Amino acid sequence: MIDLKINSDILSTIRKPARYIGGELNAVVKDPEKARLRVALAFPDVYEVGMSHLGLKILYNILNSNEDIFAERVFAPWPDMEQQMRKRGIPLGTLETGCEVRKMDIVGFSLQYELCATTVLQILDLAGIPLRSSERSNNDPLVLAGGPVCFNPMPMSDFFDAFLIGDGEEAIVEICNTVKSWKHHGGERLDLLSELKKIRGVFVPTLHDIGETVNKRIVSDLDKVGFPHSFVVPFCDITHDRVGIEIARGCTRGCRFCQAGIIYRPVRERKVEELLSLSKDLLKSTGWNEIGLLSLSSGDYSSISYLVKRLTHDFSDGKVAISLPSLRTDTFDSDLAAEIKKVRKTGFTLAPEAGTERLRRVINKGNSEEDLKSAIISAFRLGWKAVKLYFMIGLPTETEADLEGIADLIFKASRWGRAGQIRASISTFVPKSHTPFQWVGQISLEETFSRQKFIRSMIRKKSTSLKFHNPKISFLEGIFARGDRELGLVIETAFKKGARLDGWDELLNFQLWMDSFEESGLNPNRYLEQRSFTEPLPWDPIQSGVKKSYLLDEFTRAMQSELTVDCRLGSCSGCGVCDFREVAPVIHEISVQKVPNQPEVDGEFKPQTKVRRFRLRYSKSGMMKFLGHHDIMRCFERAFRRADLEPDYSHGFHPHPKLRFSLPTALGIESFVEYLDFDLRNCGMEIGDIFETLENALPNGLKPLEIYETSLNEADLSAKIRTVVYETLLDIDFNENDIRNKLTQFLEKESLIISFGPESNRKVRDLKQYVSSISLSGQTITLKIKMTQSGSVNPFEAIGAVLCISQEQARSLKITKKEIEFDSGSILGEGNQYG
Repeated sequence: MIDLKINSDILSTIRKPARYIGGELNAVVKDPEKARLRVALAFPDVYEVGMSHLGLKILYNILNSNEDIFAERVFAPWPDMEQQMRKRGIPLGTLETGCEVRKMDIVGFSLQYELCATTVLQILDLAGIPLRSSERSNNDPLVLAGGPVCFNPMPMSDFFDAFLIGDGEEAIVEICNTVKSWKHHGGERLDLLSELKKIRGVFVPTLHDIGETVNKRIVSDLDKVGFPHSFVVPFCDITHDRVGIEIARGCTRGCRFCQAGIIYRPVRERKVEELLSLSKDLLKSTGWNEIGLLSLSSGDYSSISYLVKRLTHDFSDGKVAISLPSLRTDTFDSDLAAEIKKVRKTGFTLAPEAGTERLRRVINKGNSEEDLKSAIISAFRLGWKAVKLYFMIGLPTETEADLEGIADLIFKASRWGRAGQIRASISTFVPKSHTPFQWVGQISLEETFSRQKFIRSMIRKKSTSLKFHNPKISFLEGIFARGDRELGLVIETAFKKGARLDGWDELLNFQLWMDSFEESGLNPNRYLEQRSFTEPLPWDPIQSGVKKSYLLDEFTRAMQSELTVDCRLGSCSGCGVCDFREVAPVIHEISVQKVPNQPEVDGEFKPQTKVRRFRLRYSKSGMMKFLGHHDIMRCFERAFRRADLEPDYSHGFHPHPKLRFSLPTALGIESFVEYLDFDLRNCGMEIGDIFETLENALPNGLKPLEIYETSLNEADLSAKIRTVVYETLLDIDFNENDIRNKLTQFLEKESLIISFGPESNRKVRDLKQYVSSISLSGQTITLKIKMTQSGSVNPFEAIGAVLCISQEQARSLKITKKEIEFDSGSILGEGNQYG
């Protein structure tokens, strides 16, 4: 994201530096000089959220599959990094090459959530790109947006040159070709926008005429547009740390509150054999150990039972877990759950949405209390310890009886689960554009707090966890979900006051937003009010394909508590999205669903024929020094998978590879003495081949140095460490006499008390008890730190205290872990060795 060769000292002072280092496995880096078009795919949230988004991965793959297009990634920096960038005048750059974002030809944003608005402006501002489309020239990149928020683009229309409405796989290539042609032939920015407007699904705010409409893009067959066979593998933990495969797009269940169920119609499934092939390739190329089968309603996939059984059969020996993130209570299948838990029990979430049968009919959620009871009993019977339930408050026609129904369902669920835990999550209903409830009002902030308090007062059971979504976030979301162009001024005002990453509870400044509304002369509450059926709506120019008359009919049926049957289960409901020529449902139900015999993996694994134990010494250098201990562990686990080395696993319902690392090295420190003990099953490879296989599978910066084969009863290495030797490289213009005086003063002191750690868990140490020696030679300070039963001290803290400098100054120094001194006896083993 920035030029790390120059600014690596910044990374030592910020939270989660792994967000910014780049260089991940499978990241695409091309020669910029050979690219006719450079695209920045920008996600207006932090790295962990953006790297979990499947759409970004799909577009990254499509664009980089074109030889003359180079697509790179950009994410929003956390406030600590933004502060450093502004302080030092560092412009925002791409993750792949560090190139300034303003030098791209296209900056394409994925808008997944209304409250990303100020974060979009943060990215543009840090990149040095004018915030408003009207202020940009031919020298500025084209600023585009896609994603569900674009179905009401009006609040953000002043900031984007164009919006892509609908599916992006085909349209993004057409857009890129148009920009390439414009660059080649020359012309004004207005000429480019005029050409873009001709592309189906593209909305250009500055060229929009009253009465014009834009129809969404629809990919008619997902199997024809392709899907990545490799994903970029992050070094740090991300929100969804797994292989995510879209098994189907679209949903026709017809939940009347659900915008996604409208804008992603019709249902289009991928073929089973294609999904199996993708799973195999993605597991091999990434090293992940979980497959998430993604869809708006995964249980509705026509061949879901066969698909899960095949995946379990094909990959359970590799301890690969299967997860279904979106399950309805009425499609829950206990046999399916039994398959999922054979390797590892993944998350289990059910969404009743409403507390009473009446209200579930209003919202067209065709599940019953009996469905929920059956699903919960089955889940706990199969070994799950917790089940998460999702509800909403503030739904149309909701009464106090419906709120009591939520509490009652949670209580019953706890009783059905017996010893298990019920975790209930309750959010506030936000009316969205293009839904049957787009006309209804949203409950006020005060009413939201009142209803939350009512439910909380009714639930006392200790085995139940209750979590409410932040009402202030829902309040703002509701404003922008059905807002108009006037909100652009509010967004810009809030950004300039400091708003960004507003979807994060700890960063939301609600009063700042209220001040911005007041300064802009707008009343926020009017955007939450009920709308007339006859008044024009801000998003009317955007056509989702579903007729407005259908939405109105559905609203009427809701008020009469009438259900609408899923068109997959009955006749066409007449929503209008299908023409049954180019656009129609794509269903791949296979007739023969025979699966080979399942391996015995339920709880216990096959007997081991032979286990061998190895001890590896490796280095952690370059940008890898900014990875935390758990990040390093994940790197090795995935490397073993990619290398087809089979580690020995623990037993039980949550098997994990038996990897034993030496004590963690502090973040920001290079090391040449990191150790890992690992066990391999049924491995007949020579030790040199194991070494080279691992070397090829590990990312740059993690390098095997030596490997030894040890006995299976070899003791834990960490217990043998007595002293760690660090070398600190001083700035070239350091004052030698000053440094020697400070070292002498330290050595002469009887004690030097330091404190470190977060305020909630501050630790106090006498540094003299932990430093066994310290000396200066040339430009290098050599520091020996003891390891004791009570712990040790961070070398940055130690060197800062000795030299009487700030922690920011200390962390800018280059510290290297050079040597480990052990207690008596060899730690390297007496068997075969290599390296």
